[in-house]
Order: sequence, then structure tokens, then C-alpha cells
Amino acid sequence: MTPTEKVREAILSGVTTVERIASKTGLRQGTVQLILEDLELSGGLVRESLSSCPSSGCGSCGQSTGCSGAQGSRGPVLLKLTQADSKRHS
Repeated sequence: MTPTEKVREAILSGVTTVERIASKTGLRQGTVQLILEDLELSGGLVRESLSSCPSSGCGSCGQSTGCSGAQGSRGPVLLKLTQADSKRHS
């Protein structure tokens, strides 16, 4: 199984953060991030914003340990694989 296939399988199984995808796949976080960026550029992955961060800060958020907003400014996102990606990897 290729690294990209491992990342896709992790997403399909419900893993939602770069850190957890890396742990599940055995890949480095930087590699996972590059694969996600490649999938996004090719139209195979869409990152959809779920909501804004709570005004009270990350401590009151249930996603604070896995949210990209806890480390950056994007906030929680949905990783959604598209039909374009499944056709590309068939």
C-alpha cells in the first residue's frame, strides 16, 4: 500500500488530524501534510470548515487536542475525499 493509500484509508476510517493519521499510518507528520496538500491540489480532498473556535478559547473546546485551530488559525475542518480522488486511485 502506498503512503497516499494509507492516508486515504486512515481518513476513511475516521481519523481526522495530521498527528493521528501519522500515528495510524506510521508516516511522519510532514509526509502526511504533504500528501494532504497534494490530494487537495489534485481535487481529491476538500477541507471544509466546521465552525469557528469558541470565544472562551481552546480549553472549552472538545476538539482542542486534535484541532488545527489549537496550533494555527484555521479552526476545525472536515477532511472529505472526493470522487475525483477515488477515480485517480482506481
